Amino acid sequence: MLVKQCVPLSGTAASSHPIFTPSCASNALLKRQHRTKVSASAGMEGGAVPQKIKVVGMGGCNLDYLASVAEFPKPDDKLRTEKLEVQGGGNAANALTAAARLGLGSTLVTKVGGDALGDGIVNELNTDGIDTTHVLRAPGFPSPFTYIIVDRKGGTRTCIHTPGAGFGPEEMTQPLLNDIIKDAALVYFDGRLAEAALLLARRARAAGVPVLVEGERLRPGLDELLVEADYVVTSANFPQDWTGEDDLSDALIATAHRLPKAKFIITTLGKKGAVLLERGTEEAAKGSSNTDSSMQGRPLAEVLSQLERQLLLERERQQPKEGCTTKSGLEIKPGPVAETPGPLWLTMSSVRDPSAVAAKAADAAARAATMNADASNAQSYAHTGQQDMGEAALLAKATMASISALPEGAVVDTTGAGDAFIGSVLYGLAMGLDRPRMLQLAATVAACNCTAIGARQGLPSASQLAKSDLLGR
Repeated sequence: MLVKQCVPLSGTAASSHPIFTPSCASNALLKRQHRTKVSASAGMEGGAVPQKIKVVGMGGCNLDYLASVAEFPKPDDKLRTEKLEVQGGGNAANALTAAARLGLGSTLVTKVGGDALGDGIVNELNTDGIDTTHVLRAPGFPSPFTYIIVDRKGGTRTCIHTPGAGFGPEEMTQPLLNDIIKDAALVYFDGRLAEAALLLARRARAAGVPVLVEGERLRPGLDELLVEADYVVTSANFPQDWTGEDDLSDALIATAHRLPKAKFIITTLGKKGAVLLERGTEEAAKGSSNTDSSMQGRPLAEVLSQLERQLLLERERQQPKEGCTTKSGLEIKPGPVAETPGPLWLTMSSVRDPSAVAAKAADAAARAATMNADASNAQSYAHTGQQDMGEAALLAKATMASISALPEGAVVDTTGAGDAFIGSVLYGLAMGLDRPRMLQLAATVAACNCTAIGARQGLPSASQLAKSDLLGR
């Protein structure tokens, strides 16, 4: 299992769908984008393909130095790399690259230095067809970069990040905001550049453009950004770190209650796949209550365990369908998906001590601040709203997707796997894929990316998924 640990370098030069119906404005915009941008132009095998639907991403963009070593060094050790790769990186840039290779029109909003590294970063993005019109340059500042140690023996990767110049909210002028969201079907934020990102998120919502926010780890200003989200995608650890809940299922319910605008929350679970919670209505819940009454009003932990068992049964009896062919010719098969028959009343599973929950959340915020070379600012990493969720239940539909099947030994590096997943979710939302197919696509693209070193080298193009139905074309 590959483990990611990201530590900023201190003292830097930084100046720093069938299942779900969106809101009327969001739904109309997505449908209009899809309806008006389909043509019979040639491209992928199979006939008509959609023209590029615009999605916007704002956040991290940097250069990655990926050093593969036989074993992670001990203190004062000296060792040689087995291989060194230099590639573009950064969550937002990686996710938009994944979306662009699948066929979307990706527009990136970020800032890099006015140096040669910045030139290379922009050139690589342009090669993938990403619109870099709104990639600002900072003369006199270095471009951000990350040194990544890929430990072959231990299966870990350690990231040491050096940030670049800040992106201030004063740089987000009204003309710029309007230009960025023009014709956009969706806007995505990775949680960085939070003050400026919040202005863009609010402008997007005012224009009826859906907003997706990533919760990878605790960051300053992320709280306010998450509140604006129509869709949320988190890492496995984020819900517990953010809420202080011991149990993941309880943390998911607490997260959903904190984010009433969020229509769904996806949490990636590593080798266990991913879980999606989608808000439902009481009318829909009544319509599905007779389908499986044993799953009504139950702790979410029990429901997820039942879905996990269903996934195991489906994997045993289902014939794997076509997925993705890697550049080296490996075949990746999408895994099964299990879901509740409709929205259910989901409850927390444990007896909660509000003071203990708050203390654990504060500890997580302090750790995040220390890891970010920002220990004196720990309070800005913590949730400032209500901590105690009481016995509140959540009305939601639960969906679980397993990971895609990879040949033995095919995993080379998991750098950027989460970004590949999010890029696929962007595609699924923009194209109106149903939730199970969207999750299968995301897992398959993420798995494909793990077969090569770095965050982008293994990202598939649409042609590599031509034999499958995952793209919905």
